[in-house]
Amino acid sequence: MTIIKPGNFGKNVPADNRRGDFDFGNEQILYLKISVDILFIGDSITQLWDHYAYFGTKCYIVNRGIGGDSSEYMCKRFDADCIQLHPKKAVMMIGTNDISRTDYDFWWRKDGEAEETVLSDYKENVSEMVKKSNDAGIELLICSVPPSDIAPPQDKEKRYRMAAEMNAFLKSLGKEYIDFVPVLSDDGKTFKAEYTHDGIHPNAAGYLQMANEIKKHIKIV
Repeated sequence: MTIIKPGNFGKNVPADNRRGDFDFGNEQILYLKISVDILFIGDSITQLWDHYAYFGTKCYIVNRGIGGDSSEYMCKRFDADCIQLHPKKAVMMIGTNDISRTDYDFWWRKDGEAEETVLSDYKENVSEMVKKSNDAGIELLICSVPPSDIAPPQDKEKRYRMAAEMNAFLKSLGKEYIDFVPVLSDDGKTFKAEYTHDGIHPNAAGYLQMANEIKKHIKIV
């Protein structure tokens, strides 16, 4: 049995934080020839989501979310954490941390990357994952970049602008698109107060809204 293991990507790369756990989990799924019904892949918003609590136990769900992950490293681990498990449906949500690449880094005291560069990289990475899913015959559902609200001094308007461009791109890919923004936000930019504790991550009520949207696209038997 051949198992794809991408290894570690480098110093201070969030995608490395769960590599060992995922490699062990992937090996067990493949060894036991488990049929994966739904695979969720994303960043901390995916990682923190207790999918069985919201979708029940009648289908086999795999969570491959990593806090702090970006489209670059998700693309690098996509063969290991999605393609080789060959789920019936894969639900992808990524983008929040890509936007953060443009923020000023107070720890290293350096400017963020150019907005145009980050958006170009994001589109290239997501397009590659869509191609890999298509080639493998996996039904990929793409979720919108969710609303967010961060504390000053980061540039909020830039984040809103980038999220809007990312979502327009995701919607244009021709895949099934799940838009969380209308149910999580009143202004199309930030979370409704009742759906978040920190402005970035959904709370239990926020995840319920997201689960209800997904159930419009995936029949949970």
